[in-house]
Amino acid sequence: MASGGRRGTGSSPPINCPENERGPFPKKLVQIKSNKDKETKVFYSITGQGADTPPVGVFTIERETGWLEVTKPLDREEMDKYILFSHAVSANGQPVEDPMEIIITVTDQNDNRPVFTEAVFHSSVREGAKPGTPVLRVLATDADDAVSSTNGVVVYSILRQTPEQPQPHMFAIDSSTGAISVAAAGLVAQSVPEYTLQIQATDMEGYGLRATATVLIKVEAEGMSEAVKGSLTTHVLNTATGLPAAGLAIRLAQLQEPEPQWTELVERWTDEDGRCLPLLAQGQAKAGTYKLRFETAAYWQGQGHASFYPFVEVVFTIADPAQKLHIPLLISPYSYTTYRGS
Repeated sequence: MASGGRRGTGSSPPINCPENERGPFPKKLVQIKSNKDKETKVFYSITGQGADTPPVGVFTIERETGWLEVTKPLDREEMDKYILFSHAVSANGQPVEDPMEIIITVTDQNDNRPVFTEAVFHSSVREGAKPGTPVLRVLATDADDAVSSTNGVVVYSILRQTPEQPQPHMFAIDSSTGAISVAAAGLVAQSVPEYTLQIQATDMEGYGLRATATVLIKVEAEGMSEAVKGSLTTHVLNTATGLPAAGLAIRLAQLQEPEPQWTELVERWTDEDGRCLPLLAQGQAKAGTYKLRFETAAYWQGQGHASFYPFVEVVFTIADPAQKLHIPLLISPYSYTTYRGS
């Protein structure tokens, strides 16, 4: 038994069926033919997911001709592959061949636009930061196929910077990773305390559907008390290179009682020294349980490595809010170490 010809039993070549087809339905896909149809009258049936198990009835087969048909538009994001089995029997119901596996692959159309993980991203950068200083990394996801097509491949860009002082291109974005960095010198908190960036994510490698988001970047004045003093600080070292880990996202959350629930307090990004502004300013700490989450996967991806740990979470307790706490993190693609510092 074979599809589209006469071959041995077993399985047929994969059948590609585009998603979102308009019909009319039912639509013929391929004709199943038994090697025994010259000897006896053969009747065909199919079983499997999409035939007689949920979702039932997506595929049918003409009992006498063996034409396999699809009865409705398919959605690759709901199911990207169906595995069916065709059966051939004689008039008395006895099998004339072994069942044949049929794999139907749903091919992608660009029917999903990118979606940013946040509508508004927040970050900060110290005034006087040099070009190349990491600020933050934005992320947009796309449900379409990014492996065998470009439909789900997202490209990032900056559409607008407000204000355009001292020049309109103070920041740059990596089109592939979404990492935003300082592009030009001249960040002065007194002149421009905050920048607003309108960013865009476009699929099909920049030629498809689009989505926008906002980035608010606060410029921290040199020497301001928050930058110098803090009750909770950290720094991150890349042990594979022996250099600071720059551009790594860090989130601080606190466990709220009586119903245990984590509440995010702040997000920071490490600078070229692997450090960031204090996660808790002086006097801001309260007794309780906290969690530092280091987004290591995105950092290692930007370094061209895969990470065994998608993130690192350090849960700790502050017993004495008046005491300064420093929690360093040492990372490699396959290990990490943390400890209480001073």
